[in-house]
Amino acid sequence: MNRKQLKFKDKVFLNVTALSCMTLLSLAYPANSYAAHITEIQQTKSSVSGTITDNQGEPLIGVSVKEKGTSTGTTTDLDGKFVLAVSNPNAALSITYVGYVSQDIALNGRKTLTIELTDNSEELDEVIVTAYGSQKKSSFTGSASIVSDKKLEALQPVNITQGLQGLSAGVQVINNSGRPGDDGTVVIRGLGSMTANSSPLYVIDGVPSDIPLNSISYSDIESITVLKDAASTSLYGSRAGNGVILITTKKGKSGKTTINLRASWATSDFAVKFPKKVSAAKQYELTFEGLYNDATDFMSMNDQEARQYAYDNVTKVFWNTSPVTLNDGTVRQYRSGWNMDNPVGLDGKIKPDAKRLWEEDLFDQAFSNKLKQDYGVDISGSLGDKNSYFMSISMLDDKGIFIADHFKRFTGRAALTSKLSKWFSMDNSILFASSTNYNGGFAARVFRVYPSEYSAYLWDHKNNQYAVSEYTGGKVLDEGWNNGRAWWPKWSPYGALNERVKNWNDNVQTVSALTFTILPELTLKTTYSFQLQNVYNNNWRSPEREGTLIPAEGSVTRAAYRNTSHTINNVLVYDKVLGNDHHLNVMLGQEAYKYTTNGFGAYRKGLNLPIFTEISTAEEDPTAWSGTDNYALASFFSRINYDFKNRYYISGSIRTDGSSRFASDNRWGTFYSVGASWRITEESFMKSTKSWLDNLKIKASYGEVGNDNVGYYPYLGLFETSSYGGKFGVVQSQLSNKNIKWETNVQANLGLDFSIFNNKVNGTFEVFSRKSKDLLLSRPLAPSLGMSSIMENIGDIKNTGWEIELNYNAIKTKDFDWNIGLNATHYKNEITRLPSKEETFNVGVGVFKWKEGASRYDLYAPVWADVNPENGRNRWYKYTFDETGKITGKEKTENYSEVNVAEQRIKAGSTLPDVYGSITNNFRYKDFDLSVMLYYSLGGVVYDYNYAESTVLRENFAAYDYLDNRWQKPGDVTDVAKIYTYRCFDASSYARYSDKFIFKNNFARLRNIVLGYSIPRDLVKKLGIGSLRFYVKGDNLLTFGKLKNHGTDPENFNATNVAGGVIDGESGVPALKTYSFGLNIQF
Repeated sequence: MNRKQLKFKDKVFLNVTALSCMTLLSLAYPANSYAAHITEIQQTKSSVSGTITDNQGEPLIGVSVKEKGTSTGTTTDLDGKFVLAVSNPNAALSITYVGYVSQDIALNGRKTLTIELTDNSEELDEVIVTAYGSQKKSSFTGSASIVSDKKLEALQPVNITQGLQGLSAGVQVINNSGRPGDDGTVVIRGLGSMTANSSPLYVIDGVPSDIPLNSISYSDIESITVLKDAASTSLYGSRAGNGVILITTKKGKSGKTTINLRASWATSDFAVKFPKKVSAAKQYELTFEGLYNDATDFMSMNDQEARQYAYDNVTKVFWNTSPVTLNDGTVRQYRSGWNMDNPVGLDGKIKPDAKRLWEEDLFDQAFSNKLKQDYGVDISGSLGDKNSYFMSISMLDDKGIFIADHFKRFTGRAALTSKLSKWFSMDNSILFASSTNYNGGFAARVFRVYPSEYSAYLWDHKNNQYAVSEYTGGKVLDEGWNNGRAWWPKWSPYGALNERVKNWNDNVQTVSALTFTILPELTLKTTYSFQLQNVYNNNWRSPEREGTLIPAEGSVTRAAYRNTSHTINNVLVYDKVLGNDHHLNVMLGQEAYKYTTNGFGAYRKGLNLPIFTEISTAEEDPTAWSGTDNYALASFFSRINYDFKNRYYISGSIRTDGSSRFASDNRWGTFYSVGASWRITEESFMKSTKSWLDNLKIKASYGEVGNDNVGYYPYLGLFETSSYGGKFGVVQSQLSNKNIKWETNVQANLGLDFSIFNNKVNGTFEVFSRKSKDLLLSRPLAPSLGMSSIMENIGDIKNTGWEIELNYNAIKTKDFDWNIGLNATHYKNEITRLPSKEETFNVGVGVFKWKEGASRYDLYAPVWADVNPENGRNRWYKYTFDETGKITGKEKTENYSEVNVAEQRIKAGSTLPDVYGSITNNFRYKDFDLSVMLYYSLGGVVYDYNYAESTVLRENFAAYDYLDNRWQKPGDVTDVAKIYTYRCFDASSYARYSDKFIFKNNFARLRNIVLGYSIPRDLVKKLGIGSLRFYVKGDNLLTFGKLKNHGTDPENFNATNVAGGVIDGESGVPALKTYSFGLNIQF
């Protein structure tokens, strides 16, 4: 406050002094003498004014206008206007604005200017962020895709990984969870390992990131660059085997202060509706039919005996005998959801006087449309001529869709750029993010299969009402303890309400960079980053069980982790234009990195009351643990770029890494790349094409990168403590193998960039090969060695494919714009080396086989034939083979055990899609804008586990309306077999895993649609507002594909498990359909 007061006083003093001097001058000199003096002063200082617009005539706010060679500058106002005092009438101005082509303009005595800037989003000389620096797009020999902040703003992802889907060719993003805060799975040009982590390296502002990506608000990001080949990633060496994603955050801009406010509100539902459960009454009737079939087919009963058997046992399928005396003296044998013990008659139908005590839709109670709120504000501008700043805060509150899920996040970020002298500048930024995540755990999935017969809350049969807890005053959860439930004993999907699973995550990232301009062509940049992640997990379980306190069931778990990393790198760059034709750029660098994770935790049972929530309030002996892991990396790297006449480009890079994850003999690894490109349109023989061909460039690259993401100590012999029979001991958990080394990726890329008709159509086409060698796999050992296997570098795989990106500027006028974008990716996978002839993996109920010459994505299963129309049994094909393994014949069998063997499991297809990508359309009509993205995935197969479960009768699971198509009498032709209960389950009667439930996973999804309206500038500027935009947005509004008809989300699969398959899965909350409304305000 004092500083502002002093500045104000100074201004008053100066103005008063100036006014006094002018008064004295007017008295001392004649009027004409004074006028001459003023003219003389004006001749030494001039001013220029102007208006800056885009190519549609719209004014641009905040454009930087500077006089070249000086620190004098300003920015445009709300109308795109500026006024700048210049040193002389013939000065030159430098005009710069993010996303537009910069211009230098000589005044030549002009005092008024009208300047039009051209969008440079697709310009050849666009500057792109690369490893440890940036390059012009024209000189870049590698493969990269750029995602702008505008594209992220349209998607507004909570997690950046989910927002990348469909935005870049070669990048497969699988959004297989709809839980708030969850990551998407990102795979660049296929999985590059059999067992190691296949996630790409994320680099934020030049520093590898160790904080969760859901810590970053999308509104803080300027751009994302995806590096895909060795030429672009090799400078990251041993950590670049799975590609690199560079995230560049926003920084301050010179000129006046700009304030951006944003707010959005959203609600969600399932993108694909789950299949409809039958009512409790219908499930009882189906169960009666199943019991009847059990009796006639497996117990040799006649019709009357079978009906009596079904009548006597239908309630017992769901409930054990647990007598209770009602208030009227009636004794009930079962505490079921009916007003009688036997609600089904001998005819298999619900009795007319049978009534439900409760009729709940547990699913609708557990999953509901809740509010998601997202707010943010950022401020940017300059402090004098030498400092610019950016500050932001954001708050996200996402209650999810499941009753026990809730994700909250607060972020704050500040960045300061200082030009301290002509030869020294400094960049500093700090990010703080704090999140809280409540997670309902596995319970969410179970709601899909939980029987309609059971209630979420305990029914008090004696008083004919829900039981009330004397401890909490609320309804008591039915967890199968005291009510005689036959299935799901001591468990309930609503059990998440009797637990508290809460995770706190606080993250800090600082990045400081000093840049020294030693010579005009020589710079040194030193960057240091500190990252801190504090994680705290709290898991509390109530001791109350159906109104009774059971201390042994009450427990508390606490765990805390502190993860820190330090990164420092020094990069020396020599950049020189030699003559008029040669350009040389040489980089030398060094980097040191250290990561440490510390953790400890404790678990204790024996809570006496629900109000006890701390470990100290429990009674039983606690169990505690602690641990520390370390990882260090020392690196040296270099890169040389050379171009001749902006036509021929050559690049080469090399990096040597020393990793603590390997023994001394294998600790150091060297990785390299070479690349070249040729701008054919710069050749003289291409002059005749200038009228329509803007740019044509061929590029190629080859190199090696590594993957050391294989655990902290893979080469060491490890031991762990254990106890047996009350005795404490130490056992070996991992054998020593000092020969373990890096997994290496050998990559080749060939590409073509083009632009035609004044950039109306532009695109990129690339073919690539990615060979991963020396993969870590488990080699079996003799039992006498005490360990079953040892990890060795004994595997190789190969991914080859192509990708294409096209952009068509269909229409561009003052009032209407239309842009179309398309990208597509195809690749295939082949295993080229294995330690054994064949490896088989069970993932869930799916079976994958690894064989040399085949794909790691190949899914195998027995082949389903049909349902026997005479008896309603499933039949499968049993194959015969010759000595070479070729199929020579087949026959149908009802005995599943005959086909559920290795040789009878036939390849059902690859879970890898044939092609995936997106189609985007962006429209603008005057002040309205509309963007639409359609994501698609064609080919590949998936085992639909949920559908398989839905077509059989499982009395402990829900029944679905698919059973309406079941076989019921001889002659029925259907694909749904005769139903039985588990009491007579037999492999020969029915089994589920076969190719009957393996489907082509062709699907398309309306990934994103945004409709916005910007209030005309002449209206909002009266309020002092630069711009005001309202929008409505939808995510995943429509899904097309066969799996949707089964109630299965086509993305709800595992993507990077040991088999690398996409088998339909265990995620409780699949992708969500989201409706949003929001606004953006700029001051």
